[in-house]
Amino acid sequence: QPGRQYLYAKVTKKEPFDILYFTPGVTTIINLEDKSYSISPEMVYRGFTNWEIRLRFSLLDGGNSTEFGEKTNSNKVELRARYFF
Repeated sequence: QPGRQYLYAKVTKKEPFDILYFTPGVTTIINLEDKSYSISPEMVYRGFTNWEIRLRFSLLDGGNSTEFGEKTNSNKVELRARYFF
């Protein structure tokens, strides 16, 4: 069965260099069976009351017959705004 062995890691650093409300990070998922992977660096800004703004770039890589390599969108950029109430 595909998708049984993964390595997942997420690293974030809240307010680096004393930049208030800013949190950069990176998330990676590696399929250990077929050696394909996803890497997603992101930046989150929470400087407005009840709002979160997130910018994320996702890179998927692997061979044509691998889980992440066969996706139609190998790269994407996301900009998301969330309001909490």
